[in-house]
Amino acid sequence: MSLSRVFRARVRMPLTTTRLPIQFSLQRFQSSSASLPQMGEYETQIYNILQKEFDPVNLQVQDVSGGCGSMFAILVESPKFKGLPMIKQHRLVNDLLKDEIKKWHGLQLKTKSA
Repeated sequence: MSLSRVFRARVRMPLTTTRLPIQFSLQRFQSSSASLPQMGEYETQIYNILQKEFDPVNLQVQDVSGGCGSMFAILVESPKFKGLPMIKQHRLVNDLLKDEIKKWHGLQLKTKSA
């Protein structure tokens, strides 16, 4: 079989791709002292900073970098965000954690008004 014939045969075959869904799994940490031992030391430090400032009804902090402390997924649901657009909610959290964020590679931040 000539090379051009092989090429034509392959071109005629339908191309199929498999798309795997990207899943983001955020382990839930409720705002209670019972869940604090599940977090690492640095996660607990970040959790306490956010808890003190925002008094959230739901607060989740997870190191998503594999334990090295360079990337975090954070959810803050607080009544202090009531009436504020999302960008201002994020700015409040970013301003509070600015010294810590300088050390990180990335941050997945979600805020909600309670």
